[in-house]
Amino acid sequence: MRSARGLAAVAGGLISVWVLPVAAQVAEAKANGGPSFLDIITAKLELAISHFPSLIAHLLRLPEIISGARTALLLAAIVIAGLVVEYVARLLLRSVRNGSFGGASAVHGFVRAFLLDAAALAALWVAGRLVVGQMGDSQSIGGRLGQQLLMVLVYWRAFNLVFRAWLRPESPAGRIAPVDDATAHRLMIALNLLIVLPLADDYQERALKVTGAGPHAIEVSNLFFTVAVSLSLLAVVWHWRRDMAAWLSALVSEAGVGRQLKLDMARNWWMVGLAFYGLTGVAELYGELMGNEAGPTGMDVIESLLIGLLLFETLMFRVTRHVVSELPMAGDVAADCLSLAVRLYVAILIVNAFMVQVVAAATPAEWAPHDRGAKIAAITAVAIYALWRFIRYRMDSYVASNPLPSADAGGDAEEDVQVSASRLRTLMPLLRVVAGVTIAVVGTLLVLSELGINITPLIAGASVLGLAVSFGSQSLVRDVVSGVFFLAEDSFRIGEYLDCGRVKGTVEGFSVRSLRLRHQNGQLHIVPFGQVAHITNFSRDWTAVKFSLAFTHGTDIELVRKTVKKMGLDMMEEPQFKSVLLQPLKMQGVVDIKDSTVILRFKYMARPNNPGIVQRVAVRRMYDKFPALGIQFAQGTTTFQMPAGGFAPAAASAPTPAPAAKAAE
Repeated sequence: MRSARGLAAVAGGLISVWVLPVAAQVAEAKANGGPSFLDIITAKLELAISHFPSLIAHLLRLPEIISGARTALLLAAIVIAGLVVEYVARLLLRSVRNGSFGGASAVHGFVRAFLLDAAALAALWVAGRLVVGQMGDSQSIGGRLGQQLLMVLVYWRAFNLVFRAWLRPESPAGRIAPVDDATAHRLMIALNLLIVLPLADDYQERALKVTGAGPHAIEVSNLFFTVAVSLSLLAVVWHWRRDMAAWLSALVSEAGVGRQLKLDMARNWWMVGLAFYGLTGVAELYGELMGNEAGPTGMDVIESLLIGLLLFETLMFRVTRHVVSELPMAGDVAADCLSLAVRLYVAILIVNAFMVQVVAAATPAEWAPHDRGAKIAAITAVAIYALWRFIRYRMDSYVASNPLPSADAGGDAEEDVQVSASRLRTLMPLLRVVAGVTIAVVGTLLVLSELGINITPLIAGASVLGLAVSFGSQSLVRDVVSGVFFLAEDSFRIGEYLDCGRVKGTVEGFSVRSLRLRHQNGQLHIVPFGQVAHITNFSRDWTAVKFSLAFTHGTDIELVRKTVKKMGLDMMEEPQFKSVLLQPLKMQGVVDIKDSTVILRFKYMARPNNPGIVQRVAVRRMYDKFPALGIQFAQGTTTFQMPAGGFAPAAASAPTPAPAAKAAE
């Protein structure tokens, strides 16, 4: 509902462009005591209607003027022969044309089918020229009428050729527009009517001039044709509004920004369409009464630009529709930049036609500096957008090739997977936001500067606003500044296990002001950087692991030492542990003697990825090997002691396990 109201407001704004100047002229005329704008229009309208009998009289003399029924039949033959020849040529080439869409290259098939349809159009022109040749002297009334009718016919069928290339009602395989067969047939009729009706209006005026009609008769005919064509165009928009809405809605991207708003605009396009063709009719009527053809010409230019933009957007949609990857490819980036360039150029042309021709707000010479500035601003905007898309493409490629550690990977899993992200991968989301904001702000200022807007007050206002925000949000500023220093010092990375004093957990992510820590039990802690007094990183560089085992009284301690030393050296050479162990497993000595047990302490140094796996494998190998050497574990008193702060819990220190999984099995 809000979108529909917004579109209605836009349509009302377009209408007000004409209403407000008229009201201003009326008020000025009343203030000066002279005839108002409405009085002038009414007088001219009454004068035109009063000459209606002269138009009727001229139409009754047409058979005599064009030298009888032969010329009328030949004029009809131009249309009939041309259309029949074109239809037959297309029918003969149909199998070849349809076969073009089955090849591997869609572009090749499109070009080939278009050329075949162009050959049919050429056949229409040849047939029409043959009929025109039967009308005698090319400078006679019949010859001139025939040539003009042929040009109108070719002009219409050329537009029909373009529409058919996009819609292909009989060939779904070669259709570019994302509509079904029935909708394509109906849209072909609608688009042809949008071209034929204005062409008929233009031809009748040319025909009256060729046949010698008086200016008043031409003015009356144009007046009635303008009203009839305008009402017909409004009826076309209303009758085929759902079919065009289906075309426009299908062009809306599934993952685009503001998708719902775009869908609402596509479904309610007819509001703007009715307003546009209503304005076109008013411009035509105003031009006929006041003798000003610039307004209607400007509206025709805008209409052609909008239709061309629709066809271009549809073609780009078809070209990029096959891409299903979430990561944009280089071709998509180039296509988006090209689309933006075309949209901006069309917008500049539309504004130029509207300001110079439609509302006559400026002469071409007066508007030239604004047009030049707009084009430079458009080039700047495209360059900035291309830079941003290239940077974003490179960042997304890096993110895709360097995935984050799995959040659900258990620390006990003995697999060789990534545990913590690199520093660049950790900072990449923040860098992307900073780059996007910087490019957007700088680019906006550059574009506004090229458009002739003084950006000095904007910069000064932004500085004052930033100063006010900094004073009013001291805690926020403290959080942001602290986060900047933590990140600059590389204090943590995603996937590392931290102790921030009050909370502990694995780093899942961060923003410009806070840190997200996932506890090994599942809780998620959000910690503002300003509240972090210190950070203890358990996942950086290395960790020393110590554990104790109890043996029976009388155990050969030297044998245990030598056996464990050899075991540690062997593990250092194994590929599974070569990237984990920094110092081999060894026995430190006797820790304590209790009753009938001897407690020995063992130590090794490993990377902090998943150091517990080394301990598990070493203990299992001791359990398998010691009995054969006569070394007995104490019964019921075996202990595994972990000194406080030795290393992080396995489930928390490494969301993804280390490369020794197979060795432990």
